[in-house]
Amino acid sequence: MRRLRLPALDDRLSTLLILLLAATLGAASGILSRVDNVLFDIGQKLFVRPAPPDIVIVAIDEESLSKLGRWPWSRRLHAALIDRLAADGARVIGVDLVFAEPYTADPPADALLAESIRRAGRVVLPVLLESTRVNGQVLETLPLPQFIEAAAALGRVHVELDEDGIARGIYLWEGVGAPAWPHFAQAVLATAGELPAGLAATPPAAGVPQPFALVRRDPRRIVFLGPPGHVRSLSYAQVLTGDFPPGLFRDKIVLVGATAAGMGDLLPTPVSGLRQPMPGVEFNANVIDAMRGGRLIREAPALVVIAANALLALVPLLWLPRVSPLRGLLASGLWFLGVMALAILLPRAVHLWLPLAGALAAALLAYPVWSWRRLEFASRFLDHELKRLRHELVAVDAQAGGRLASLPSDPLAARIQQVQAASRRLRHLQNERRETLAFISHDIRAPLASALMQVDEMGESAARLRAPLARALALAEDFLRTSRAEMLDPARFTEIDLTAVLHQAVDDAWSAAKQRGVTLTRRLPDEPMWLRGDFGLLHRAVLNLLLNAVRFAPPGSEVEIALDVTPDTFEVHVTDHGPGIAEAAQGRLFERFSPGSGITRPDGTGLGLYFVRVVAEKHGGRIAVASRPGKTRFTLTIMAIRRPES
Repeated sequence: MRRLRLPALDDRLSTLLILLLAATLGAASGILSRVDNVLFDIGQKLFVRPAPPDIVIVAIDEESLSKLGRWPWSRRLHAALIDRLAADGARVIGVDLVFAEPYTADPPADALLAESIRRAGRVVLPVLLESTRVNGQVLETLPLPQFIEAAAALGRVHVELDEDGIARGIYLWEGVGAPAWPHFAQAVLATAGELPAGLAATPPAAGVPQPFALVRRDPRRIVFLGPPGHVRSLSYAQVLTGDFPPGLFRDKIVLVGATAAGMGDLLPTPVSGLRQPMPGVEFNANVIDAMRGGRLIREAPALVVIAANALLALVPLLWLPRVSPLRGLLASGLWFLGVMALAILLPRAVHLWLPLAGALAAALLAYPVWSWRRLEFASRFLDHELKRLRHELVAVDAQAGGRLASLPSDPLAARIQQVQAASRRLRHLQNERRETLAFISHDIRAPLASALMQVDEMGESAARLRAPLARALALAEDFLRTSRAEMLDPARFTEIDLTAVLHQAVDDAWSAAKQRGVTLTRRLPDEPMWLRGDFGLLHRAVLNLLLNAVRFAPPGSEVEIALDVTPDTFEVHVTDHGPGIAEAAQGRLFERFSPGSGITRPDGTGLGLYFVRVVAEKHGGRIAVASRPGKTRFTLTIMAIRRPES
């Protein structure tokens, strides 16, 4: 008997492939992004840096509201504040307040504020990117023209939250249609003369025009200083009344913004969470500090991320084959903690965002996968030895007089025989299911059709019964067609003209298209296209595609059917210009009873496109869809088994 080779190399290779797959999938798919974000947040909370003394926030807080009255305040107050800050020698004043509309309560106050901004000469105003509704059009809200003319610079204060609702970073450039606006922090630092050389002062090339879309460039994550309230802050009312030491603001970056609850942006951040959000003005202070100190975190390229995760995933194979199970478990646990520590420290240490959740998942799986592979080998080895023992016992018993009945049976072989018997039984049940389904569908269809005829004869008194009966009849007919398609034997195919099938389907869909105001356009060859198939099933499959296209095509549009011929296939294309199909729904569009995520009518049976798929597969082909808003194309591919030309 052949000796079983110890498959140490095979076990290492299989473990290597499994760990590589886990790491690359985790890194490339983004399914572990929440884990990466949690590790990033831990790194931000572990390290707190002192706030820079030259960044000061003038806060519109609860104390200011109680002293100066309800918001909005007269812009005379803002003008007086800017004058006081400029007189005290502030290097730059970043006003995180949007003056997008005239102050109708005191019109001269706008001119007074514009003059104060012009006189200070170092005032930066915000551009607000906002949407009027959820998933609505993003709009750019700019200050009034007189304020734009007087300001030293404009900067964007838009912050995009991550998928878990936490603000961790910014884009250096954003804008509607083109990345025209720098971040507010860039504008402040450029006005102060402290913008690092590596950050461009002018917007990047717009590239392909994208009107009405939010265009972004250069994402960065932030190294935060500390929790909310960490940056030095003075009350707006206190500064306005001059209640501060002279020279307090000299050569300082002063940010004016709201911190009171219910005013301005309150952002959940890695250092605050959801319970204690950070005011937007303090968020900007953190961005200014990180930007000025070169501590903005760049995102590593996707290939670098995948490669780093893959390499780290293979490290456990250096010790797992060489140590005992207990030592392997301990070493794998330490490696898991090491990868976690690397993911936490790397962004702060080298200012590079390198998600390592894929490597972390591989480190977690390394010991179980290796143990499984070794147990698998042990199982194979024991089965091999059992089989060898059985042969030896048979030989011994044969020599001793043939006492084969006393030999133990092979349990593995018994299990295999049971699986084979179950498989045969399953195939038998499958055939019975198809026959039963076809019988039931046919048996239900006849009384439903009869009931519909009687409803039509009864007039308006029974009109409400027509819709449910019609739906039940359609369901029965779809069941019947699907059953016939599933039980179809390709050996019984006959030669048919595919061009005639397509023309017949278009003719049958013409009435429905006319009712919808849709034009059916044909791009079909004049000559016959012969293949072996079933005329009725192919006709119904194409008709299903046409009726679906007509159903969702806007009135006044057209639905096109075309036939492309290749040496090996016929490709039938049905194209409409409807709303399109969501990408998430396309993968299960051709499954049995799939609702299509809302692309079918409420009265659909969920079998139409599944029927098309079954017919395509029976003809050796396939069905596919390509969709975007405004255009959907279904492609039915059939193997081109043509009749030889005479």
